[in-house]
Amino acid sequence: MLMMFRYLAIALLLMFAASSVSADDGLALMKIEHGARPAGMASAVVSLIDDPNGVAYNPASIVGLDAFTASFGHTSYWENVRLESGYFAMNLSRRVFLHGGIRFAVIDEIEQRLLPTLEPENYFDAHDVSFKSGASYRISEKVSVGLSMGWFIEKIEGWRGSAFNADFGFLVMPNPHLNLGASVTNLGGDFQLEKSGQPGSRDISLPTRYTAGASYTWEKYTGAADVVIVDDEAHLHLGAEGRLHELFQLRAGYMFNYDSKNITAGASFTKRNFAVDYAFVPYENDLGTSHIINLTFRL
Repeated sequence: MLMMFRYLAIALLLMFAASSVSADDGLALMKIEHGARPAGMASAVVSLIDDPNGVAYNPASIVGLDAFTASFGHTSYWENVRLESGYFAMNLSRRVFLHGGIRFAVIDEIEQRLLPTLEPENYFDAHDVSFKSGASYRISEKVSVGLSMGWFIEKIEGWRGSAFNADFGFLVMPNPHLNLGASVTNLGGDFQLEKSGQPGSRDISLPTRYTAGASYTWEKYTGAADVVIVDDEAHLHLGAEGRLHELFQLRAGYMFNYDSKNITAGASFTKRNFAVDYAFVPYENDLGTSHIINLTFRL
């Protein structure tokens, strides 16, 4: 057990030492909280398992699944921003698990002006897309690792760019109540936006995220805490989940050290192999509110 915690501590130190990412990155829509269950818990989910949406935070997180599971999500806020997602996970054996997913984000009808005018000269859209697939491997009953690989694509008006990226994560489960997890997501090289007949944009770095955290389950309640490094800043995420009834769960969370977001809340309804999850994420500074809905089923 002591050796297990030493390995975890060394891995966390290596990941955080490598977190010298530039705040001048792109794909901003990919930073928005994803999945209703993670969002309802302030995305303090790097150590939680069994949710296919969780692979966006830790690709090792599906090691407890015993059936094919798929989840489809929708997020909207303001009047013209929406995100759609679809994730699946399945067990190939007792030790090997397969997962994959796609996220699509769009901002509609952005006003374009070359000169100051009352009316815009034109309208255009911005799109961010991420698609990845990977696997998780259970090294032992207490230690699991995961890897995802895929592509980011960003398109703004006639400009387009793409970049290969990868996620890595692991879980340590010392006992049935305590989980420890860590991950690095969206790790890859810079890319440029290009347009025919135009010089390329500046180099744009990926929204790389470094996370380490723990969760503890007592009877019907789970509490979780994550330390997240993104844009060269450290943040603390706290989340909680309680099963009030065999069909109904409530969630809440808080994110520290952000300019425009803090409290989150959510709920879910489960009936047999089907679940409906909802999360409410309000933003300050007149940025509106994000509503996230997920439909999840198991075969």
